[in-house]
Amino acid sequence: MPIRMRTTNKIAIKMVYVIDEKNPATAWLEAAHLIVKRGDRNGDLKGEILDLIVEIKNPLEEDEKVDRSFKEYIGAKWIEKGADPVFPKNKENFLATSWSKNYWTRLTRFKDSINQLEFVENRLKTKPNSKQLFCAVFDPETDIQPKRPFNPRMPCLGALDFKSRNGKLSLFALFRSQDFGRKAYGNYIGLGKLLNEFCQKVGLDPGKIVCYSRSAHIRLKEYPKIQQMLSTLRPSR
Repeated sequence: MPIRMRTTNKIAIKMVYVIDEKNPATAWLEAAHLIVKRGDRNGDLKGEILDLIVEIKNPLEEDEKVDRSFKEYIGAKWIEKGADPVFPKNKENFLATSWSKNYWTRLTRFKDSINQLEFVENRLKTKPNSKQLFCAVFDPETDIQPKRPFNPRMPCLGALDFKSRNGKLSLFALFRSQDFGRKAYGNYIGLGKLLNEFCQKVGLDPGKIVCYSRSAHIRLKEYPKIQQMLSTLRPSR
């Protein structure tokens, strides 16, 4: 949706797309629909929109219909591939990997020494209303490689920010790039599980998750499958 911003001497138009949904599944579904409807072609991206904000009110709520359809058309493995780097099913499997290879190791042992999630947990217990509950995933020393035309290991997730207000803990995630044809749905699920674990540890209720995607896109390969899904799940919308 376009947001119009007025200044003193002119009107500036800023296109920001906002999706407000109740759970990860419907949030992903509406985002995918928006990309198909409004997205532009960009290289191997069949549809891309810039500046997508997705708010998920109940990040632990499931939608069996959307979930079943995603597994049928796209594949269950892509849910795991999207969720596991954020919140692994088996955390022990990640201990042997390099700290820079996935979100989880960057969050729990950044440069093999800093556990950012542990810092957030401890700060929530001592100063719950802090504005410094921030975790960096992107590392310029590792991820910026000027001599390479493309760095496949540059993380799509750039940062996380937690906020505790009025007994609820909310989570903000910043993505430089997010693939809605494969991993975004799993990303949302993983973020919900991460938020829930924090809430259990510090005695807060889960709040909302807000994700900002600078580039929200669907690739050529998955585009026809996403279109088929949408025609089945929201034919009259």
